[in-house]
Amino acid sequence: MKDICVWIICVCAVVFGSCYVYKIWERKAIPTTSTWIIFLVGCGMSLTTYIIAENGDWKSGIMNTVDVAYVAAILVAILLWTENKVRFRPFEKWYLVGAGLILVYGVATGNAWNLNILTQVLMSSAYLPMFHKLLVEKKKTDSYFAWIPPAFTAALALYPAIYEGNALAVLYAARALFFTLVTVFLMFYYQLKSKRTASTTQ
Repeated sequence: MKDICVWIICVCAVVFGSCYVYKIWERKAIPTTSTWIIFLVGCGMSLTTYIIAENGDWKSGIMNTVDVAYVAAILVAILLWTENKVRFRPFEKWYLVGAGLILVYGVATGNAWNLNILTQVLMSSAYLPMFHKLLVEKKKTDSYFAWIPPAFTAALALYPAIYEGNALAVLYAARALFFTLVTVFLMFYYQLKSKRTASTTQ
């Protein structure tokens, strides 16, 4: 069952990632370049520290492995087919500073487990500007293809993580599931609200 979950997660990531990349190519979705850069930094750090801490048990932590490939593919599509310039906002600059400090801590202590936990905290904070934007603009600002697939794969990834009793893998999948579901809920809520507002003004 564990291997089945791993293969399903990989297939879903390829299918949904391809769909989102296609939307970017068609200019139906224009994500912010800097946002996906900091996501890649977080995912990359998380995967590296996880592999070290868990002696290469990539199957239990398949969600992290898939996320790195998923985010990297989207970032490449953004760089190839959009005219977005890389402009780091103040929060993103602080995020990268935080990532640097965590790396310094990791090199100094050699504790990959604690380094992974700190990375999960850092990755959680990456959602705050997006939540702020949704709450301020009160409208859907991105494609569901960016968030529904990660939510689905995160839910599925909990099985191999829990089955193997891998705490770091469980933490990663649970964190990803929580924040992606909150994102999808906010987008759906404001999309529905805007449609109701439009219908009442007609």
